[in-house]
Amino acid sequence: MQRADERLGGDRPGRQGGDRPGHQDREVPAAIRFAIVAAAAGVGFLVIAALWVSTCPGVSVDTAACGAPQRTVLAFGGPLIVLAAGLWAFLRTYRVWRQQGTWWGWHGAGWFLLTLMVVMISLGVSPIAGPVLAP
Repeated sequence: MQRADERLGGDRPGRQGGDRPGHQDREVPAAIRFAIVAAAAGVGFLVIAALWVSTCPGVSVDTAACGAPQRTVLAFGGPLIVLAAGLWAFLRTYRVWRQQGTWWGWHGAGWFLLTLMVVMISLGVSPIAGPVLAP
């Protein structure tokens, strides 16, 4: 009877598994860099949006950032940046996995970015778009 790794082609010459201990790979550092840059872009957008909206004197004034559509876009812009980056990281995970590369760095980056998106929505949307979302 064949072992599981033989059925999956683990013993075929020229085909190596995705994790090769001791082998230097560019995928994990690339995934870490991507996650850091994407997180900085999303959080930076959210911070700038919060600072911009803090200049609004009240709910009734409709200036460049104080209207309902503008506040909604500013509130959800940062989380959408991080969501797009997280989805891209998962797509990259699949591509690297198909090429028998070290995929787990991209997988971790995707989960980190999606978790950051949830935190950004729960903490950032209410202060920025609060009056707009209230009935």
